[in-house]
Amino acid sequence: MINRGKSVRIAYDLSVAGKLVRSVHSNKPLRYTHGKKQIPLGLEKALNGMNVGDRKKIVLAPKDGYGVENPASIMEMPRQRFPKRDHFVGKEMKSIKDGSYLATVKEVRRETLLLNFNHPLAGKKLEYDILVVGIEGEGIMKTVSHRKGETR
Repeated sequence: MINRGKSVRIAYDLSVAGKLVRSVHSNKPLRYTHGKKQIPLGLEKALNGMNVGDRKKIVLAPKDGYGVENPASIMEMPRQRFPKRDHFVGKEMKSIKDGSYLATVKEVRRETLLLNFNHPLAGKKLEYDILVVGIEGEGIMKTVSHRKGETR
C-alpha cells in the first residue's frame, strides 16, 4: 500500500481543460518517494493508501497542483538577452545549467520579452487518470503488468 517512505511507480494521463498535456506509460512509469514532496502535494495525498493495480481519476485545484499563478513572477526583460529563435509567444525557456524549465514567453514587445516564471501548469485545474504500477519498500516489491493488469 502507498504510504510515507515507499518508492512508488505510477503511469498516468494528465489533462488540462479536457486536453491531454502529458502521458506517462506503465513501461516507463514515473518514480517518486511518497512523502518527499517530489510530486504535487494534492496528488500525493490522493494516492495515499492505494495499492498496485489500482486506478483512480484525480482532479486537483490549482492550489493543490502547481499553485496559483503569481503575478510577481511575470517579468519584462530585454530581447537582446535571448536568441532571436526564442522571440515568440509560448516559447519555453530552459536553464543553460541543467535544462530545467525557466520561463515561458508570454508576450513579445518591441524592445522586451514578457516572461512568465511560474510553472507552466500553475493556475490550472489538473485532471489525472492514474494507474499504480509498482510499490517498493520494507524489503517488498510489487508490480503490475501493464498488459494484463496482473499483480506479481
